Amino acid sequence: MISLYVFDMDGTLIDSGEDIADCVNATLSHFGYFNIPTQELISFTGDGARALIIRALKSSTRGKFDETTESGKRKTEEILAWYLSYYGEHPVTKTKTYAGIPELLKVLSKKGKKCALLTNKPEHVARKILDIFGIAGYFSAVVCPESGFRKPDPRALEMTVRKINESCGTKFGKENTVMIGDSAVDIKCGKSFGCMTIACRDGLGKREELLAEKPDLVFAVASEVEKFIDLLSSENGATEIQKSAMENNVPIMQDEGSDFICDFIRKTGAREILEIGSAIGYSAIKFARTAPETRVTTIEIDDERFESARKNIDAAGLSGRIEIIHADALEYEIGDRKFDVIFIDAAKAQYERFFEKYKANLSEGGAIISDNLEFHGMVADPSLTRNHSTLQLVKKIRRYVEFLKANEEFTTEFISLGDGISISRRRKISS
Repeated sequence: MISLYVFDMDGTLIDSGEDIADCVNATLSHFGYFNIPTQELISFTGDGARALIIRALKSSTRGKFDETTESGKRKTEEILAWYLSYYGEHPVTKTKTYAGIPELLKVLSKKGKKCALLTNKPEHVARKILDIFGIAGYFSAVVCPESGFRKPDPRALEMTVRKINESCGTKFGKENTVMIGDSAVDIKCGKSFGCMTIACRDGLGKREELLAEKPDLVFAVASEVEKFIDLLSSENGATEIQKSAMENNVPIMQDEGSDFICDFIRKTGAREILEIGSAIGYSAIKFARTAPETRVTTIEIDDERFESARKNIDAAGLSGRIEIIHADALEYEIGDRKFDVIFIDAAKAQYERFFEKYKANLSEGGAIISDNLEFHGMVADPSLTRNHSTLQLVKKIRRYVEFLKANEEFTTEFISLGDGISISRRRKISS
């Protein structure tokens, strides 16, 4: 059961590449060296400031700089000290947290999980950045090179776990710990320590080197961990379908949300369910298992997910009660069939169109349920992300929420479970 989440900083919690590159180039200019392209400098990160500066000096001088000579050592120390001072004064000019990071930390805290920061960045800079973004309070331990160890040395992670146990009164071990990072050194550190590892492939690290270390799970960004906290916390371990979802980064409902909907189905006696967005069949299988009479029709547009869902439904022995349709739900014509529950969990930008298209198929007294209406907390607080495409999606979800609130035909209840659920029922016409 995972209870301790250890995060790398650069490329995992924060997108700091441009600031680091700008500060290195400012340092090179100060000492009379040629500047280096930003992306090349970003590729030098991950092993700490000293390695970064030495790589930059070698690149700027086309390999002529020699840090092993006495003069080279003195020059390295002088340049490194200037860089650390300058970067310490300009750590967050362009830097931003990755989408969903503040909300992920908030959710982990709410669920009673412990978080630690393990970074090769100097401690005073790391703490300053945490303070600037208002997330310092989520970390029960901060371990930096000043501790005497740096990644990929597993003793750095061992010290992190020990600090957590001392400060929190816990008894965590490697079996309770996950190391989350964007570079090969993060995964090497976790593997050497013996804990679970999660790679963030869209960070600052070199992707090929990162994946070559064979992390246990791979996500685009760290905030995607939120979808699987309950699974990682399970004492009984994840089911095969849940493992498949994690390994392939397929979104499935958080347990508290899907459990709530299953209870709703039982309490209302719903027997015919329509699901828009099958993914790999996880929700459809849970819904079908609420009662022997329950039947689920589920629609999936993606080829691979459709095939995975079909196999999972067959493996669950539910192909007789779950009909899976391979189609675009906006184009598919389902006829005049009626459903007691219509569950919308597909392309978020199309929620309103799904609602309007399928409302005619809702049985009398039935409900349309929509998922992900909080979207990692960003719908209520868009400042949790600075990613343009994510912000555009959040705006569309907010418009859908406003559409539900203003709808004269339906009344909607909003429930803060999982990633935010709504239940819409037709208004009763007074006689």
